[in-house]
Amino acid sequence: MKKAERKIGRFQVMALLQAARYYILMKDFEKALSFGLNRAIFYAWAKRTLRTAPSKVRRQKTREEVLEGKKETREEKTFFLGNEEAYLSENGWFKIGNQEQKPTDFEKEIIDKIADTMQFEEAWKAAIDYLNKFDKETLLDQRKFFEEVYKPVRDKFPNI
Repeated sequence: MKKAERKIGRFQVMALLQAARYYILMKDFEKALSFGLNRAIFYAWAKRTLRTAPSKVRRQKTREEVLEGKKETREEKTFFLGNEEAYLSENGWFKIGNQEQKPTDFEKEIIDKIADTMQFEEAWKAAIDYLNKFDKETLLDQRKFFEEVYKPVRDKFPNI
């Protein structure tokens, strides 16, 4: 396959760009892999859930109801990258529910799949170079990152 024809799946692009985003802002490669996979899983879940959600509007919970609900469950550690919140496991990895996203999981779910198209090191460098074109404000904003960074390249990465 010619270089111009190579393409990586959307899930892998999201995970790669989210990991590179975390790395640029926080300078921690191992945690970046955990964050990247975590955010890719979250966005895939959100896309599926929002697409199948009932059309009638649900009543908003009051602040007191939300706080009462939190009292019933154990406190969870959270991390904010800008305005994007993610949960942390007791081991410090990002998690969804009780499932941690470890760097080894990123390797199986993302690196191994990217390897079908190109070397991971090449994809990582392309992601870092691409994200370095954006200002810190864009990288810290969940909506801007999705709309301005991810969406324009999700179907053509690494050919950007």
